[in-house]
Amino acid sequence: MQILETIGAFILAIGILVLIHESGHFIVAKTMGVKVLRFSIGFGPALISRRWGRDQTEYVIAALPLGGYVKMLGEQEGGEPASAEDSKRAFVNLAPGKRFLIALAGPLANLLFAVVAYAGVAWLGIPGLAPIVGLVQDHSPAALAQLQPGQRIAMLNGQAVHTWEDVRLGLLSAAIARTPVTLQTIGGDGVRLNHVLRLQTLAADSVGPDFVSKVIGMEPYLPAVIGAVQPHSPAQQAGLAAGDRILAVDAHEISSWEGLARQVESHPGKAIQLRYLTAQGLTKTVHLTPQVFLDKSGKPIGRIGILMAPLPENLIVLRQRGPLEGIIYGARTTWQMSLMTVVMIVRMVQGFVSPDNISGPITIAEYAGQSAHAGLAPFLSFLGLVSISLGVLNLLPIPILDGGHLMFYAVEMVRGKALPAVVVQKAQQIGIVLLLMLMSFAFYNDIMRLLTP
Repeated sequence: MQILETIGAFILAIGILVLIHESGHFIVAKTMGVKVLRFSIGFGPALISRRWGRDQTEYVIAALPLGGYVKMLGEQEGGEPASAEDSKRAFVNLAPGKRFLIALAGPLANLLFAVVAYAGVAWLGIPGLAPIVGLVQDHSPAALAQLQPGQRIAMLNGQAVHTWEDVRLGLLSAAIARTPVTLQTIGGDGVRLNHVLRLQTLAADSVGPDFVSKVIGMEPYLPAVIGAVQPHSPAQQAGLAAGDRILAVDAHEISSWEGLARQVESHPGKAIQLRYLTAQGLTKTVHLTPQVFLDKSGKPIGRIGILMAPLPENLIVLRQRGPLEGIIYGARTTWQMSLMTVVMIVRMVQGFVSPDNISGPITIAEYAGQSAHAGLAPFLSFLGLVSISLGVLNLLPIPILDGGHLMFYAVEMVRGKALPAVVVQKAQQIGIVLLLMLMSFAFYNDIMRLLTP
């Protein structure tokens, strides 16, 4: 059922985004008076096909839901004008400026949809984790900035943050741009402190999955409270129970679940001492030996057979915005995410961002299923992010993409005449090769993510 839910969410997401993209082309083409022959969602054999309107445009839902197209009169393989009237309505006979607008409309439709999607997220609100520091790794950028467990992050470069996701996106954006970050924190005593993370000194290729934990060296606060104990585990044999809060492992004070997990994992098969507070308020000490497990890379790690308790309400942040504030949030978030996507592409070419960040359909399908299962707001957030990626990708000046057509039409407007057909054909062949290489690399990343921890 989970696989079916993932596939269904993926098809729904791709169908919505392709519909939005192609509708942009379609609406502007019709506005320009172009005769549209076919509007297809998907490729391959038609599953559903109907003809409507004065032009008897064929509307199609096809078998392969990985794209779509708008087929216009006089376009490549679009049919030749049958009359003088049709000739005026052929795409190829439009002024290059009008063809430019039709090509631009698809990516712009995706970006406008992202504004609406993120506005919906702002109106509904997504529960997020409170931006409280739970773990700071020794000698990490976070440690050098003197961040401490228990501090609540209130500001990032002068902007208020409300959830840990705000912190993650802010740090990721700054790392991609290679700019320093100033975090303002509030301690348990109410004292505000500023901490500078010098992200411009990070090594090339450092931005990748789990960037905040693996590179910045900082984890969110998750209480080290046991939610369940697995049968026949070292924890059960030692007498640990649900509701117990772990205070220390050996001489290491435990401030969060992540700190507990790291200490236990680093002692496979080695005896450790746990000091904990019971649900009744009693402090106890036990000795146990973590079982030895192998992670996906074959490295031995320790496990004692406990699960984390559900988060208390004071660690869950839900912020909902009003109608106007939501639209402003949607526009601002779309701009920020679009800019970050462009900068990431540039930094990836320069070698400062890991190409491991490129995701293919398998990863996208996985995130589609997870977000759909989480609710409407998370699914809208996912749609907004992918719609931005689709819009920005299509604006890249790569022949065969919309950006490549925009480049051709711009050159035509400057030259006063179209590029020679042989030049366009050769450029499109190069574009196909580049696109296939990108898709192959994305599939490779998807497969490697499935095979590695």
